[in-house]
Amino acid sequence: MKSVGLITEYNPFHNGHAYHAQQAKVQSDAEISIAIMSGNFVMRGEPAIYNKFLRTQMALSNVDLVVELPLIASLSSSDYFAQIAVQVARYLDVNTIAFGSETPDITRLKNVANEIINLEHSSTFNQKVKEGSNYAKIINDLISDNTLLKMPNNILAITYLKAIQQFAPHMKGLAIQRVHAHHHDATIETSSFASGSAIRQSLITQETQWTTVVPSSIQSLYTTPHLTKEDTFSLIKYHILSHSIHEMAHIYTISEGLEHRLKKYINQATSFESFMSLLKTKRFTYTHLQRILMQILLNVKKEDSIQSISAVRILGMNCRGQSYLKQLKTKFPERQFITNINKTSAHFFKNEIKSTDIYNLLSGQQKNDFNTPVIRLNN
Repeated sequence: MKSVGLITEYNPFHNGHAYHAQQAKVQSDAEISIAIMSGNFVMRGEPAIYNKFLRTQMALSNVDLVVELPLIASLSSSDYFAQIAVQVARYLDVNTIAFGSETPDITRLKNVANEIINLEHSSTFNQKVKEGSNYAKIINDLISDNTLLKMPNNILAITYLKAIQQFAPHMKGLAIQRVHAHHHDATIETSSFASGSAIRQSLITQETQWTTVVPSSIQSLYTTPHLTKEDTFSLIKYHILSHSIHEMAHIYTISEGLEHRLKKYINQATSFESFMSLLKTKRFTYTHLQRILMQILLNVKKEDSIQSISAVRILGMNCRGQSYLKQLKTKFPERQFITNINKTSAHFFKNEIKSTDIYNLLSGQQKNDFNTPVIRLNN
């Protein structure tokens, strides 16, 4: 069965995602679509607005199989996020990875991806780094077709293509042109499409505009948001106050003495946003700092980094997804495709289990990784 992989967060699922999933199947001529989805925490450095189980139900309205992206990838920069996601896709024997981009010209995107790979291994690049140049500036200055790097989804598409070239060169990349809403649009402007940011804001403020940009068949799933980043602040503050500077330095992506800055400002902050304002400098992007705060919340350390995939957590599937999973188990009997977490399989997913427990602690949700079976739809 020919398959197409979608690297997603679905935070939450909306009409743009439905369009992307439908086009991915059509344009790749795939029989099966597989969503490789972030769990309870997302790459923006926030808790997902709904837990992974509810978002899986939403996703199954348009995809056949949903698996969980390892937590460490969701709390990483785009390069590592893409590398782990592509390795999950390879583990699932995916034929094509489809992604949204402002530019649908896959040849142009591939050429830039390959040029960046070559540049990153060049003496010119290394010299620029030694001189203190910013990575993005080096790439923008030295890449010939740098106009593609002006748009956020093009950048992410190129990142996926780099990861495919490095970890799964047999796999195809498919660029699907985004429609209407831009990635960072803050308001719902059109009748059919909006950004995830705008939809989250509409849900948090209990407005009704979101109903125009979410598939009608699953709107009943969109309840009051489970969790926002502000809800995490008290526990983050506790972690920072109760750990030494030495212990803080072991948090996954803390570097350049940031542990001292965290300790310095934590008692001055009264909220998540006020803490972010105190921490922000030219050296650290807002999103990078937010991811670090989530790493602190979940106690994700440098040694938690993974180099390869040893098991994949299946969150949900329909009948087609179930057939594909059966095919995978026959073709790769040595691989671990885990549908239900138990004492035997839990060691594969320690960070994911912990993140669900903390998400539940802060949100009052009850579904955890042990008491929630794989979601199955009979369609």
